[in-house]
Amino acid sequence: MELVLPQFGLFFWSAVIFLLFVWLLSKYAWKPILSALDAREKRIAEALSAAEKAKAEVEALRAQQEKLQIEAAQERERILAQAQKLRDEIIENARAEARKQAENILQAAQQQIQQQRERLMTEMRRYAAQLAIQVARQILEEHFQDEEKARAYAEKLAAEIRLN
Repeated sequence: MELVLPQFGLFFWSAVIFLLFVWLLSKYAWKPILSALDAREKRIAEALSAAEKAKAEVEALRAQQEKLQIEAAQERERILAQAQKLRDEIIENARAEARKQAENILQAAQQQIQQQRERLMTEMRRYAAQLAIQVARQILEEHFQDEEKARAYAEKLAAEIRLN
């Protein structure tokens, strides 16, 4: 049981050594330890503050990126709409030009047809007149082979012309 119960000398020297150890620690070790702890606490606080700032910056950049993406999508839609409108205008202009050219070609073809028609009609009239003259000549030659009949008919026509 002696080992369990402390003796006064052991207690005294343990207390002296403990007090000496506390005094040495307070004089040389606690100030650097406390200042190191304070510095670490400040660094941790600064790191937390920097992390919060970085997080806020990341959120701001993310919001800005989303805004830019929305603006880019709107710009893309605007450009596509403008391109489609321009395409439609070009197509419509091309159609109008094609219609105009087709009308011009059709009009030129109709004019050519009309000119050819008039030329053919003139040729047909001339041919019909020549044919009528030939037929009349043959009829008259056959009918007036006799000179006396021809003279009588010529006098009759001359009289009619004078009367008119």
